Amino acid sequence: MSTPADDRSGPTLEVMSREECFQLVASLSIGRVAVGRHEEPPLVVPVNYVLDGEVIVFRSDPGTKVLALREQPISFQVDFVDPFHQTGWSVLVTGVAYEATPVEVEHLTVESWVGGDKEHCVRVMPMTVSGRRIRLPEIRMSDRGYL
Repeated sequence: MSTPADDRSGPTLEVMSREECFQLVASLSIGRVAVGRHEEPPLVVPVNYVLDGEVIVFRSDPGTKVLALREQPISFQVDFVDPFHQTGWSVLVTGVAYEATPVEVEHLTVESWVGGDKEHCVRVMPMTVSGRRIRLPEIRMSDRGYL
């Protein structure tokens, strides 16, 4: 269950449980992968993914992302923002990733939105999971029917 990170009358920032974080990750299919690169800024790219239990799975072309994840930890972020209501949530998963064997992912449908080889199927094994949500205060009705 969520717990308020700040007690005030305006919007609140809530820290979410691991279970709630994975429920939200499962509700979407686009996230961002961040990998470190030797003496260069991190590479952050959008990927479409599926959730296999608590493991994030995505396909990738060969290249910088796949090479980097072989050497360093990885971060994966999913978020949702409602700019009209100024609410939203964000989940950050950090862990290690590896190229999955065909047997490990044969029960999953992980299709890329874009063309290309996408021969590498990557599994992100979570080490840490954190999430926060911006929530508006509840509107309470007065006993006279006024807001």
